[in-house]
Amino acid sequence: MRLIVTMCVTILFMPLVQADVAETKLENETLQINHQTFRQEVVRYVRDVAISNKDDETKTALTTLEKEWNNHSQQTHWRVHITSFHQGQEVGKGEASGASLTEALQQATKTSLNGKIIKSKTDLDDYYFKISFDYHPDHVYSMVNNEDKAYELQGDRVIIRHVDKERIKQQIKQSKAYLLRTINGDYAGVFKFYDAEHDSSEHLLRTTYSATTLNTLIRLNQFQKDIELQSYFDEMAQFLLDRQLTSGPNAGGFDYGVDPDTDKETCRIVVGTTSKTIFTLLLLHQMNPDEEKYLKSAQSAGDWLLKMVNDDGVVTPVAQCDNDKWTYNDKQSILYSGQVVSALSRLYATTHNADYLDGAKLVASQLVREVGLHGALVGDDYRPANSISSSWIMMALIDLAKVDPTPVYQKTILQIADMLVERQIDQPDDAYNHGRYLDAMTTSGNGWINEVMGEMVPFCEQQKLGDCDQYREAMHKTSRWLLQNTYNENNTYNISNPKQAMGGFINNFSSQKVRTDAVCHGVNGLLSMLENEPEGTEVFMDLPERPLAELLPLLRAGEYD
Repeated sequence: MRLIVTMCVTILFMPLVQADVAETKLENETLQINHQTFRQEVVRYVRDVAISNKDDETKTALTTLEKEWNNHSQQTHWRVHITSFHQGQEVGKGEASGASLTEALQQATKTSLNGKIIKSKTDLDDYYFKISFDYHPDHVYSMVNNEDKAYELQGDRVIIRHVDKERIKQQIKQSKAYLLRTINGDYAGVFKFYDAEHDSSEHLLRTTYSATTLNTLIRLNQFQKDIELQSYFDEMAQFLLDRQLTSGPNAGGFDYGVDPDTDKETCRIVVGTTSKTIFTLLLLHQMNPDEEKYLKSAQSAGDWLLKMVNDDGVVTPVAQCDNDKWTYNDKQSILYSGQVVSALSRLYATTHNADYLDGAKLVASQLVREVGLHGALVGDDYRPANSISSSWIMMALIDLAKVDPTPVYQKTILQIADMLVERQIDQPDDAYNHGRYLDAMTTSGNGWINEVMGEMVPFCEQQKLGDCDQYREAMHKTSRWLLQNTYNENNTYNISNPKQAMGGFINNFSSQKVRTDAVCHGVNGLLSMLENEPEGTEVFMDLPERPLAELLPLLRAGEYD
């Protein structure tokens, strides 16, 4: 009897069990959908709503998917925010919430358009939609479109998860074009900042940024011969030569900059400006060994640097004139001192003039002493202890160690390199920050450290220092972060002149400015990464995204006030 009852009950409830199993199977299959499909369908739906502006005409795969995602055992409360942009300008914002994803998207899209009517697909392609979902606790899942393609967004950065050789080459090409756009047509000098928010650039043409830009363009030409690049070299070199003082107590130094409208110079001579200009002059000399002017200028600049070095190795960083009266700033800068060591070391490598080597060693002794007293993370009168200042000591000692193998230089280089690797953010789950250095918030700072690591890899291998791959891996991580913080075709939805900004490295999280040397450091590091990689390397990084199956239930639940 008991067996008969059990069989009857089983037969009675079997359809319900099978239905439940089928529903669970369907939901499990649906949860296998990936992020890109989800983003793509959401963007397609929003664009359909935007162009048609009629509910009954918005039929896409998202409607079907929403039915499949529906989970009767979970309360559903999608919460959506949409901001619409047209030609870089914000059109409006809309938000909506509720049990239906498609209804929430419709309402938020219409509100964000602020009454704008989009009549054709051509017009629609000029609109960007930043779409965000709130979920508990206080998290946001965002995306943005570029025409009909959808991209992962965090903050206002399109996230880069895959980095391969072709992507690096594409970035180098775009950044080269950006640098060429910064060159003043009359003077062939370069400004410091371009403001993408207001589509304007600084007026003053600065010698150090002009020298750094020419340096990078020469490196690009060395990497791959480029007749277009070569056509800029002579005029840019002349701009540098024209900034050099030829008389007076600071003859040999380079003026900080010039106003292109008045032709008036700043009458401010900085050891950092002069040192970086020496770097470029020596490259020009290597390209044109029969032309004496570049080496002669570099030697004159080096002689001035030697006069700015005190007997204890401390460097006087700035000379300033007012009505022909010179004053000198005695604030100490690790960054400037490191640049002086590099410049004098490179001069010695070219000229074999022992005065330059002696000067480099004298300043280096002060820098090594700082590391010995305070550790690898050092600061100065301008900045508290920070990674960028330390990286300049590292770069300086690499240059010096190439011409003087004193063991303490190598020891200090490794000490700083290990400290920097430890201070790199290594959090693959945090794509927004993964790869940058803890106290370096800008692309110029992270780009510079990446450039130094690009010098460290071959130095480490040549000197057989061991575990050189850790510096190569550090470059992979930082390079991905730098690409993510660059104006490209997908990262320009909120600026008015994308063509001008394209290829520029965005200065920091809260700014839409591009700093010229950030682009130079970024390109130099990328070139070094390509040069330093073992033959056959095609993919540098794949950063995984959290499975959508884990996130979708949270997005369905939304965030309550």
